[in-house]
Amino acid sequence: MERRKQARINLETNLTIEVLGDHSRKIEGLMVDVSSDGMRFLSPVDVAPGTAIRVDRDGGMILGEVCYAEPHGEQFHLGILFRQVLANLRDLEPLLRVLQSYEEDAHDRKDHPKPTR
Repeated sequence: MERRKQARINLETNLTIEVLGDHSRKIEGLMVDVSSDGMRFLSPVDVAPGTAIRVDRDGGMILGEVCYAEPHGEQFHLGILFRQVLANLRDLEPLLRVLQSYEEDAHDRKDHPKPTR
């Protein structure tokens, strides 16, 4: 019996995930399938359930959590639940440049105050 809320799409593609936390590291593996709220990832190393991960892909970022890890031959299937999906981060670059420019201008004004009368 299927217990998933969302349909999975078989989509085998190479992918790198970043394990977050005290022992941050990148793991290259294979995204086996994906849905709107998670994915199954074939990993060469075991990652404990509850571990936070990050995926950078196509100008976006996904923050997720490993919800299961099952042996699969000499590798591991990791079930990853998406917690936050940020898309179109490239669209933020112009805004970040404007804010950085504003911050630099404010810093310059602080270092060179206007003369008082």
